[in-house]
Amino acid sequence: MSTAPLAVSQAAPPARWLVNRRQDLLSTLGGTGASLALVALHVWGGVSSLVLWWAWVLVLDGPHLFATVSRTYLDAREWRTRRRLLLGSLGWFAVGPACFALSLALGTKLPFLLFLTFAALWAYWHVVRQHYGLMSLYQRKAGEASPLDRTLDRVTLYTGLLAPFVAFAVSHPTARKQLGLTGEPSWEPVVAAACFTLVLAVVLLSAARQLWLGRAGKPVNGPKLLMMASAVGLSVLVFWPSVSSKMDFIMFAVAVTAFHNVQYHGVVWFYHRNRYHSPGADTASFGWAPKVSQRFAIYAVCGVLFTLLYRGLGCGFGAHPGCAVFDVKLALGAGLTLRDFMAGFIWGFALHHYYLDQRIWRVSRDEGLHRDLKLGEHGSRMAHPEVRTG
Repeated sequence: MSTAPLAVSQAAPPARWLVNRRQDLLSTLGGTGASLALVALHVWGGVSSLVLWWAWVLVLDGPHLFATVSRTYLDAREWRTRRRLLLGSLGWFAVGPACFALSLALGTKLPFLLFLTFAALWAYWHVVRQHYGLMSLYQRKAGEASPLDRTLDRVTLYTGLLAPFVAFAVSHPTARKQLGLTGEPSWEPVVAAACFTLVLAVVLLSAARQLWLGRAGKPVNGPKLLMMASAVGLSVLVFWPSVSSKMDFIMFAVAVTAFHNVQYHGVVWFYHRNRYHSPGADTASFGWAPKVSQRFAIYAVCGVLFTLLYRGLGCGFGAHPGCAVFDVKLALGAGLTLRDFMAGFIWGFALHHYYLDQRIWRVSRDEGLHRDLKLGEHGSRMAHPEVRTG
């Protein structure tokens, strides 16, 4: 008679925290808290969106782009194994200027405006995919293998993040204007209400499933559910009409991305500690990456300096909010200026990050990454087709 079932029943339950309880809570609750604090300071505290935007850029968002640089371009081993990717991905810096040039050639702003729309939509999709990747990592860490539960998690998360965004797009005055929706709203409130109703329905369905698992004596993945609830709850709050109507347009990027920024720093820092600073690691073979991640203070300062360099360049040409005093309004044709050209180029930093991020965090295809994130035996045996943290 086989003893396999007995062995499984006696095995210790798999760990469900990605790092540990303290750091996971810091990433999830700290990230949520950062986003909520920024929203509260603006909506109820009356703090200028310009001040909050720059605080977010310098402290969280710009440094999170550096986090990707620190584990790719500053890692000598990554250079050897991913040279083609690291060099080829730099082509994203040319997309904005190319669309700008096309607009000049055709004598219309349309190509450049389409580029800006594409970049903005990808920015939000990048945040959505980040949350999905972290949810998948929690599933792996806990050894979850049920196709039904993975599908329900996926539907719940995607619906909870995308449906409120659609409601916002058709109801917020600035968003409506950018979509070409003019006049008084007619069908739009119905669509917005349907979006939030859909979110409520899938959340209730997911909650019912968790109650059923608990009553059946099956494990409930608390850390995963906390992360999902935080992400979906923040999305609903930020895009809720009575809240969103009080927010300046530039604050939406701040509100939805700050959570992602904090989580991303948590994952990258954990990766750094395991890859570059674990006992027996050949530190010298990694180049500069171990040096910039030797201490969190060094890592943070490098992130801020990186941000000051590239955002400072954009600010010098008036491509960022609050830099109008340096604005270069040199007309170049098709109603576009040198400031627009620089804005297109600066977008390249974000687009490059979005693209590179989705290629370097493929846990299912990278055993080294699986090891550096300490996903353990349960994660390696799971049948996820693809898991990315970005």
